[in-house]
Amino acid sequence: MDISRRGFLKVLGGTAAVLALPQFKTGETRASDHIDAEVYVSICGFLKTQTQYILKDTRIGVPFDIPVPFFLIRHGGSWVAFDTGNNVAVANKNPAEYWGEALVKAYTPVMQPHEEFKVQIKKLGIAPKDITCAIISHGHLDHAGAIDNFVGTKVPIYFQKVELEWVKQKIADGTAKKFAYIPDDFKHMNELNIVGIEGVLDVFGDQSVVAFPTPGHTPGHQSVLVRTERGNMILAQDACYTLENMMASIPPGLAWNVPMSLIPLYTFKIMNAMGAHIVPPHDPDFWKNKPVAPEAFRL
Repeated sequence: MDISRRGFLKVLGGTAAVLALPQFKTGETRASDHIDAEVYVSICGFLKTQTQYILKDTRIGVPFDIPVPFFLIRHGGSWVAFDTGNNVAVANKNPAEYWGEALVKAYTPVMQPHEEFKVQIKKLGIAPKDITCAIISHGHLDHAGAIDNFVGTKVPIYFQKVELEWVKQKIADGTAKKFAYIPDDFKHMNELNIVGIEGVLDVFGDQSVVAFPTPGHTPGHQSVLVRTERGNMILAQDACYTLENMMASIPPGLAWNVPMSLIPLYTFKIMNAMGAHIVPPHDPDFWKNKPVAPEAFRL
């Protein structure tokens, strides 16, 4: 699928807005800018897959086991969730009953019940109802799988509007699983406070936690910038599976629009050169020896 000049500029809109933030001029936060933001990561098991599904057309057939992270961001006394990991339904002896045979063959989940979102966040002393808002990078099975944990709360769950429309379309036409969306992940939509956004979302209005569009992997993918005392972190999620994707400009093996999926990778290179720390979700080498919740994330 070709990308037009108009499409290219549209994709750059969100990331350009983030690059334009006054505080983004350096990877280090100025001493005068006190920021009480902290990132915590939990790993929701891992997926047994092959390299070509992560790095397009690369090392075909070579096994590649990838972690499935989700994030909690503390801002003062408030909490923001970024993604939720897998649905606990795949933490059983036959995950194909939930995901389907084809998806499990390509991405075999290895997960225990205690790795579910609502269980893991207890380590931080919180429950879903205590979270200020949730941001979902996109609707795929390993990112939006546990949004049902927010049933019974009024917590706003932010998706890019175009992603919501795409997911609903794929569920309606019966092709959702072909695109790695699980219909049952969304069966409680009417019981959740789902909010569709368009473009950049500055959660607290102080540029400390900013969601911005990074489409390509899916139509409405978004990433999150977090400004901490140790510098800017870009929680890329599937806009940058691994650091190799970024450094070698290799698109993801699964992409709605392959040319468009390269644009966030180029943008992240610029952000990295400006001092930001890129956090890739599915890079097993990156995650070796990294602290997980309840310990705060450190690079």
